[in-house]
Order: sequence, then C-alpha cells, then structure tokens
Amino acid sequence: MARRRQAVRPARRSVARRAPRRGLSLPLALGAVAAVALIAGLFLYQQRTAAAMAIDPQTLCPVAGPKAMTAILIDVTDELAPVQAAKLRALVRQRIDAAEVGTEFSLGMVSDDMGRLGSQVALCKPHSGHDVSAINQNLRIVSARYDDDFIKPFNSMFDRMIAASQAKQSPIMEGVQALVSETPGFLTFQGPRRLIVVSDLLQHSGAMSFYRGENWKSFSASRAAQRLSESLGGVEVELFLIPRPADWKGDPAVLEDFWVRYFDHQGASAPRVTRLGDL
Repeated sequence: MARRRQAVRPARRSVARRAPRRGLSLPLALGAVAAVALIAGLFLYQQRTAAAMAIDPQTLCPVAGPKAMTAILIDVTDELAPVQAAKLRALVRQRIDAAEVGTEFSLGMVSDDMGRLGSQVALCKPHSGHDVSAINQNLRIVSARYDDDFIKPFNSMFDRMIAASQAKQSPIMEGVQALVSETPGFLTFQGPRRLIVVSDLLQHSGAMSFYRGENWKSFSASRAAQRLSESLGGVEVELFLIPRPADWKGDPAVLEDFWVRYFDHQGASAPRVTRLGDL
C-alpha cells in the first residue's frame, strides 16, 4: 500500500515589525532649532538696542558718548530784524533736524561780561518718536523727551541769547575759545565737529579790534596772536553773517581776510558763509 505524501506547506514569509518612531522628524527638529535661535537672536538684538539707546538723563547724550558735536556761538550786539531772527531760527533748526541722533549741541554767547562766556547749555539730540519702532519703544515717552527735554530748553536759551545784549565790546575770538574749551570733550572729540558762529564778525576787544583799524598783519605780530593754538583742527566752520552796522566804515575785504586766516591758523576748514539779510 502506497504511503500518502504529506502536503508541504509553503514557508511563511517573516514580516519584520517596524519599530515605532521616537521623537520629531528631521524637518520638525530643524524648525524647532531655528525657532529657538530666532528667539535668542531677537532677545540679544533687543538687549543691544537698549544698551545703544541708553542715555544720560541730564545731557540726553548716549552713555557711550556723543555721535557728533556742534558748538554754536551767538554774537548779537544789536537787535535782529524779525526776518533775520526768523531766518536764523530756521537755519539752526535745519541743522538740528539734519543731525544724527546723539549729536551734542552746545550754545555760547559773545559778551563783554567774561563770566557769561563759554558753554551755557549742552544737550544731545535724542530720538524724536518718528525714528523709532513702536515694537520696543513707547512713542509717547520718546516724543515727550524730544520736545520737553531737548527742543524747549534749547529754544529757550537760544532766544535769550539772540536778544540784544548791548555789549560795549565784541570779543568774538575769546568767545570761540571759551565755548570750545568749556564744552566737555569738544577739543579731544574724534568724531565730526562743527562750529557755527552767528555774528557780524566785527571783533572788538583788547586783543584785537576792527574799530581801531587793525587787521591780520597787525594782530599776528601781537602777543595775543601768540596765544592761539590749533584747537579747531578738523572742525567744520559755518558763519551765519549778520549785516554790519551802518556806522562801521571799514573794508569788508580786510575783515573777511582776517577770519579766513584765523580759522586756517586754528586748523579749521574754510568757513562756509550764510548771510542773514532782511530784504
């Protein structure tokens, strides 16, 4: 009797069981890392921005120091005509508006009272509220600081200075020296520096006087000239020229030659002149 053959069952294929996924996929992980880096970067940026915008509450200057410096000397011995005063205010405001935030503006005046020479006020231009982001700044506080702590006190002092002083002398050179020496850091500042002189340029003091018929030749031979130093090296000079009084009969060319030589001797740039006419 023949044996029955056992049916051979086909071998089952072993199906490998996949291990369950653990953690995030690579794209998600990279995205998480990028998000953390972005948050850290924003935090660091805000910290650096806050440090860069930190200012001295008294001077409004950056704690790290001014970005630039502008010294303005006011020499008004006779009352300005309304048109002249308005033009002068507009010119000074243009210089303020065009200046970089952090620029220090100092004011001084020419007076025969030596106690009134030198820097009377020195404030840095802060942010105005139009040049900052509302994301990390309170625009109302920033605008109030600009108006109340900078513009108003500056304008108040400026208006007092352009009122007629009725001085018997006009020591312009002495006023320049006092202003730049008493403005903290002006003489040694390495950034941009500007000197604005508002005057008719009729120097009249014991050191030198156009009313005595003196000029650069006579002055340069005097002892007063020996005290001059190159204290204005690299300074940009602007002259806001007030019309001269009718009783002065001197030669304007002699006067202008004197001041070109004076500023050149001090190491400053050739003056840029803007005339304050009244017609």
